[in-house]
Amino acid sequence: MPIKTIRRYAQLVSAGPGNEQERLALLEAHRADVTAKLAEIQENLKLIDHKINVYRGRLAAGDAGQLWAPNRPAGAR
Repeated sequence: MPIKTIRRYAQLVSAGPGNEQERLALLEAHRADVTAKLAEIQENLKLIDHKINVYRGRLAAGDAGQLWAPNRPAGAR
């Protein structure tokens, strides 16, 4: 939650009863932001896992050198 939003939330809490709807809206917006960030991070994790699997496969196959220049013909410098 951005500092500005945290401050607003704290102001609302300090003000006491009567602004629960606004507090709830801030919390729901924050939850939506966190959910979106989690989805993005999960997608990034899938890509990282794929890359790890590519490296593991190349290492197991004994041709890890192809990871550095996959389009370069074998034996070319």
